[in-house]
Amino acid sequence: MILIGEKPIQFNAHQNRLYINMDWGDDVQVGEYIIMECYRKLDPTTWTDIYNDLWLKKYATALIKRQWGENLSKFNGVTMLGGVTMNGAEIFQSALAEIELLEEQSKTTWEEPLLMDIG
Repeated sequence: MILIGEKPIQFNAHQNRLYINMDWGDDVQVGEYIIMECYRKLDPTTWTDIYNDLWLKKYATALIKRQWGENLSKFNGVTMLGGVTMNGAEIFQSALAEIELLEEQSKTTWEEPLLMDIG
């Protein structure tokens, strides 16, 4: 991944290394700082609490509900055990609404705003 700013910066996720391409003798003066905001991928085998996230559970449930609705819509009008009739199309549409709501919530909660170039 190449990040373009005043000086080109490259990050190699496989090697977990950050490369700052500049002439350290001319471009950086004593007392100046380089500040980086970094995030780390967590290993789910070490940090098993990752899967206990409420948003992730709701999103996974909505995806399963969408698939269930799609599967049931193939057998529309079939009476199940106990005389119950399931409406697959309604379940599917409900799941799509939930997925859209959760994805919008994800964007507004965790996604950083786009930087605007003015000038």
